[in-house]
Amino acid sequence: MAKSNLNNNKECTGVCAACAENGAQEAPSSVRKSKNRKKARTVFMGTVIALCAGALVGLSVALYYSEDKSKRQDSYIRQMEAVYSRNYYDLLDSANDLDVQLAKLRAASTAEAQQSILYDVWSAANLAGNSLAAFEGGRDGVMKATKFVGQLGDYAHYLAERMQDGEPLTAEERTTLGKLRKMAGVLKSALKTTGDGLGEGRPFIGDNGMLENFTGAFDAFVEPDVEYPQMIYDGPFSDALEHRECKALEGLSEISPEEGVDILAKILPDAENLVYVDSTDGDVKTFNYSFSQEGGSGFAQLSVKGGMLIAYNVDYGQAAVSGSYPEHCAAAVGFARKAGFGDLAVVWCSAANGLVYVNLAPVQNGVILYPDLVKVKVDEVSGNVTGLDAMHYAFNHVERELPSPSVTAAEAAAAITLPCVAEPALALIPVDETKEVLTYEFECESEGTYFVYIDAMTGEETNILYVIDSAQGRQLM
Repeated sequence: MAKSNLNNNKECTGVCAACAENGAQEAPSSVRKSKNRKKARTVFMGTVIALCAGALVGLSVALYYSEDKSKRQDSYIRQMEAVYSRNYYDLLDSANDLDVQLAKLRAASTAEAQQSILYDVWSAANLAGNSLAAFEGGRDGVMKATKFVGQLGDYAHYLAERMQDGEPLTAEERTTLGKLRKMAGVLKSALKTTGDGLGEGRPFIGDNGMLENFTGAFDAFVEPDVEYPQMIYDGPFSDALEHRECKALEGLSEISPEEGVDILAKILPDAENLVYVDSTDGDVKTFNYSFSQEGGSGFAQLSVKGGMLIAYNVDYGQAAVSGSYPEHCAAAVGFARKAGFGDLAVVWCSAANGLVYVNLAPVQNGVILYPDLVKVKVDEVSGNVTGLDAMHYAFNHVERELPSPSVTAAEAAAAITLPCVAEPALALIPVDETKEVLTYEFECESEGTYFVYIDAMTGEETNILYVIDSAQGRQLM
């Protein structure tokens, strides 16, 4: 801005000289005296200089507001990109959830289990509809897709409410839900290309934007191949979670940011340029740190209470190739032990995009404590641990008073309708965010892999997880 004003001042000096000369020629002939002439010229020159100065100020203000408008426009574009990205990823989660929940219905044999899954379908459909609303903009396909998920949710809710009397799904209802799953698969397919584009760094709007193609992918819903029931339910949807306390951090003393640096230096001896960045004031208050490690940039979070490693991530900026899992699982276990989590068992392992994802859980008296998961990711090529998430552990980990099972493993197996492919294991699983249930875990195979959980106290079916294989790796949902 200073350079612009300097150039304009030089230009204005020339203009003022010309104005002064013209002003002298146009002075009245009756003005003869030198004193009056000087006075008139002084007044005129002052006026011209003031006008030139005013022009400069006006130009500066115009440039300022032009620049400010451009900044506001850039800010708006960034905000809209954030809105579209957030809703896209939320929609992707909901679409995957819909597909998984509808698949689970194949394995659910009791009315209670089916009802619980149908309520999950209803919830996922509502969330999908909320996310789709951000993309409507008059596009017929998106509006029809929004209508589909709304009616899918309505139908699932209708069935769940009908099952209050304990009657399971009829064969006809199962067939209809199978057709609806096919249409839900269309929803997932419509999201794939956009996911690839986001991975390449393409925006939704602007040059090479994906918004038009993204919304066009839903045109399959304009004239769908599957007829779905026209059920309507006018009711509010809510999915509020109660505030939780961090059981693993209760009674621990607070650390300072400087003490956090020392703690991380012991956990990450190879980290360089380890510095405190800022703090996060959420359910778990944390101190946040950045560092570099073996050519990568890293980020870590420690709980203010106790200095527990809550999150850790290193980005090496390169893809990797397939490797062997046992070594990666061992690296995950070793890193977690060094970070202070003690001995944890590997309960899940999957690979995608050059990373191995390992879920670890404490085992108490032979019972897997699933609510206390520690999630670790390992680089496939180097075998280095590049990420850790201990939020579940921080919230839930305490020594449990576990009951003895009232139902034998054989009795629990009798409730399973699918072929089992592994020995059952005792597992404590979370239910409805606030409750924990001791169960038998059964791994089953039937056109896919399922994990079925039978209550070890009552023998009732408690939960079903379905394994899906995707570009994001093998996932359990």
